[in-house]
Amino acid sequence: ERCVLQLSPDSKLHISKSTRKKSKRFQLSLNEAFDDVVKGCHKQHGINWLFPPIVSAFRALQKETIDYGDCQTQLVENGSFQPSGTIPVRFYSVEIWNAETGALAGGELGYTVGGIYSSLTGFTKEDAAGSVQLAALGKLLLQCGFLWWDLGMEMEYKRQLGAELIARTDFVREVHRTRVENKDLVLRCNGRRNAKDIIDFDRPDNDATNTKRRSGAKHARTQKDGGAKKRPHDE
Repeated sequence: ERCVLQLSPDSKLHISKSTRKKSKRFQLSLNEAFDDVVKGCHKQHGINWLFPPIVSAFRALQKETIDYGDCQTQLVENGSFQPSGTIPVRFYSVEIWNAETGALAGGELGYTVGGIYSSLTGFTKEDAAGSVQLAALGKLLLQCGFLWWDLGMEMEYKRQLGAELIARTDFVREVHRTRVENKDLVLRCNGRRNAKDIIDFDRPDNDATNTKRRSGAKHARTQKDGGAKKRPHDE
């Protein structure tokens, strides 16, 4: 079984009132501090949790995601060892910052395949930073159109967030479907954003503000996408 949180069509993400209240103390970002997130994970879990060769591979995947927008991986169908095409995989470090001091308060590593975001590992070193990071990341995934949040093993805090256990066969079937149908979905944050702004983004009292933000975010994405590098073999 796999512990996953459904984001679409009907989101099951749950954010407590206390987390919403505390979220104004933090900012969320993507791909700003990969090495610091790794150090935080090592300090909290031990170096064997993220062995150096694995870190090197993750760093390479993240660099390609930043430089080229994704990592092209070969697609192999069931029962065959022959590649039948490529699919994009995107790797991210997620950071949560103390809004007042600017210090890194927690973070995680994860990747996307199609409409699924998978959390790999993370850490926290400040009260409430972990719960706020999860809540803000969940809302960011919703805003970017993702369908599922893969949280791996079942734990109580994941259930409180809204995750449920599904059969491994059902999860694999969804991976096979979404990796092709939703291959263009990209997780974006556009710099450091206040966690409460992300969490409250689609609340009714923020509709007018949200319209302006969507317009600004779309403009920022257009500018950023236009400056993406080309892979050497594409030139």
